[in-house]
Amino acid sequence: MVYGWVVNELPRWIVFEALMFARGSAIIINFNIILILLPVCRNLISLVRGTGRCVPRTMKRILDKNLTFHKAVAWMIIAASAMHIMGHYYNYERIAASVRLNRLNNVEGVRLLLQGTVRLELLPANVPLNPIAVCLVTAAGFTGHVITLALFLMVTSSLEFIRRSYFEIFWYTHHLFVIFLLGLAFHQYQQLLPFQLNAENVTDELPHFPSNCSLKSLDSCDPPMFNAAPPQSWTFMFAGLLIYIIERVVRFVRSLQRVVIIKVVQHPSKTIEIQMKKRGFTTEAGQYVFINVPSVALFEWHPFTLTSSPEEDYFSVHIRIVGDWTQELSRQLGDGRNAFQQSWELPIVAIDGPFGTASEDVFEHDVGMLVGAGIGVTPFASILKSVFYKLTSEKKISLKKVYFYWICPEPQSFEWFADMLSSVEGQLTAKGMSDFLDIHIYLSRGWKDKDAFAVYLREGEEKDAVTGLQARTHYGRPDWSNIFDEISLSHPNTDVGVFFCGPPALSHNLHEKCNQYTGRSDGNRASFLYNKENF
Repeated sequence: MVYGWVVNELPRWIVFEALMFARGSAIIINFNIILILLPVCRNLISLVRGTGRCVPRTMKRILDKNLTFHKAVAWMIIAASAMHIMGHYYNYERIAASVRLNRLNNVEGVRLLLQGTVRLELLPANVPLNPIAVCLVTAAGFTGHVITLALFLMVTSSLEFIRRSYFEIFWYTHHLFVIFLLGLAFHQYQQLLPFQLNAENVTDELPHFPSNCSLKSLDSCDPPMFNAAPPQSWTFMFAGLLIYIIERVVRFVRSLQRVVIIKVVQHPSKTIEIQMKKRGFTTEAGQYVFINVPSVALFEWHPFTLTSSPEEDYFSVHIRIVGDWTQELSRQLGDGRNAFQQSWELPIVAIDGPFGTASEDVFEHDVGMLVGAGIGVTPFASILKSVFYKLTSEKKISLKKVYFYWICPEPQSFEWFADMLSSVEGQLTAKGMSDFLDIHIYLSRGWKDKDAFAVYLREGEEKDAVTGLQARTHYGRPDWSNIFDEISLSHPNTDVGVFFCGPPALSHNLHEKCNQYTGRSDGNRASFLYNKENF
């Protein structure tokens, strides 16, 4: 029975009840350390997710929530760490208080208590027995404070407004997890907390349980015998850390593979398109990659959705110039120059990926409902292109109908996407497949004077005055209740895959609608399966 003697055998006025909480929370920390690194092993998740029919749809949806799971595990570690810290601070304060009150002098039982609680012989002889001294001069105390500081910095720099406004602070500070894991591995190096060896010995037919010995009247009880408790944290983190090291090795090898920039396109509204090639690089619609440009920032990797389709002989990303990193990248790619640049003049680019997302599963449904808000429309460029190529090549697919909803403040912010959408719409119409793609564009900021003037000038034309598409532009926000009701009635007894990329508030609303209208499914209505992009 571990720590049984300490808690039950010796006088209640000096028993350190908080030791149970400290040790119990330590087990919680160790268990969650096994899990904390697995959700960020992108290659492992993509490998499992990409095994096709071997992985059920429910499991894929769980894998798509890897970052949510990572955050949940992190909060559990934080809560357990707080309990662990408070428990040990309380214990050491009780020891110091007892010494100051001179309650420990010449008391054999209490001497055993201290030896059973803290191995005092490991403390330097000239260090007074007080909480601060015990915490700072021992391996457990020193590493405990170091990993607490590292955990605090990682948590505070992970807040959403810091991640979005000061990404570099989040990126570099989060790598303090190396210090955290090293400190945790050496936290029990001195083996200060022992365990009792003879907690279950039998003497005179009486089991040596602390509950019996605490009666103080059993002469048959042997003195407690203790031994050092070996370090355990490293055994918990070993498997997860090994998988993560393999993950980092794979990323490093990928970063060394040569990437050739074949074309750079400057789009309106401060957007650049980079078309690239890489040997052995294969993709699926809706995937994303991490990009590193050493000449811009040596250690920074940024995620970007692939906007090219798998059927094209190159892969591309569209990058909007909105920050220091993107501005410097744009400058090195020749933004603002009229002169032609040779390939050797362009910066070296490293690519990690591609990685799977929920959007890959759109082709597994009979009906797809794609919803993009603002920049969240980017993942659907690859999907819509791939749909067109599959249809025109007469390749058999399960997808029979696609509803596309684009909510943006103004289309000028993403003119490149409007041009691509117009091209896909026109080619589908030319092939006699105009009914396959149903496009709805909503300008969430409503009318502007120039929009009204453009509509007036182009009244009677087949194409929309604002976007140039055959589909008409709506002003304001979508009425999702009516939209879900119409789709549900139009496709009875059908699974509709809903794929969304955008802000959390709209995601929550769409998720609720999917659950609401799926609950109404009675054979005359469709069922909605919600999927959200997470990267």
